[in-house]
Amino acid sequence: MTEIKNISEILGKSLEELKNLKGAQKESFEQVLKDAIKEASQIEKEAQNAIEAFAKGELSIHQVVMAMQKADLTLQTLIQVRNKVITAYEEISRMQV
Repeated sequence: MTEIKNISEILGKSLEELKNLKGAQKESFEQVLKDAIKEASQIEKEAQNAIEAFAKGELSIHQVVMAMQKADLTLQTLIQVRNKVITAYEEISRMQV
């Protein structure tokens, strides 16, 4: 099972290195979201490939179910992030300036 990783491990930089980044060196929130969407798409493709391999008799049902569960969890996480972003946007748009 995939373990939960620290954000600095995902970015490949320590927390101190991230704090010292300036300007264009910082990875934008937009880029992080795009990368997460690409990763979710890749995991979905892996699940599709697992299903095809199962149909050919190359994989066991256990491996296919694991791949599908991983894809499902990734999609559910991405949906929750989307919902949080929309909620944050709505709260900001309601703020009186």
